[in-house]
Amino acid sequence: MKTEEFAPGVEFDAGVGGDHYVGSVHALIAANVIALEHIPAGTSVTFFNGVQVDGRKVKGSQDERWMQVRFAGRNLRVTKGITREERARREEEYRQKAEELARTAPRKDPGFDGARAMDYKASATLPVGTAVFAQGEWATVVGEYKLRQVTMEGGQFVDGQRRVNYIPGYRCRLDEGGEEFFYPAHAVRARSGAVSHLRLVSGGGRRHEIGFSIRSLG
Repeated sequence: MKTEEFAPGVEFDAGVGGDHYVGSVHALIAANVIALEHIPAGTSVTFFNGVQVDGRKVKGSQDERWMQVRFAGRNLRVTKGITREERARREEEYRQKAEELARTAPRKDPGFDGARAMDYKASATLPVGTAVFAQGEWATVVGEYKLRQVTMEGGQFVDGQRRVNYIPGYRCRLDEGGEEFFYPAHAVRARSGAVSHLRLVSGGGRRHEIGFSIRSLG
């Protein structure tokens, strides 16, 4: 969670398990985070329903009724519990942000050898000379199915300053004009209706089952 200024001299962090405040005694009192009677006589003190308690006995009840105040150097750190519903909401928000970060954060470019080991190989492909539709255009395969490094925004790997992806596909010559371009395998299909490529993949979940991934627009 993001730390922000709650009040002059008081930092606030909405943590997954509760709200955290850090500041001097005077700043925390002025911000109505604590009262004078909440200042610890020792290192820390715990309150439940406004009454000082043995923190070990209410450790499992850190809901909105729970508060802990402890010294952090010259400042105090105050942690206040939150409702069960708010905790669940924050846990879900944190999970989603972690998944999004893992999905979008670029990884170091593994190079062609590393990329080839990442399940890009195909067990069935279109041979050179096959008449195809390449992104809807009539064309002929002139370059075999292979892996290409493609510079693209949002690529999952970073190569210096560039974001790149490794994309398997074909080099095709357009029937009209004779120009040659590289096309991702999923954008190429044989005019006969044959699949563009066939890969052996592992299914997700608890049971990792083996199946076939068929990529074709036909």
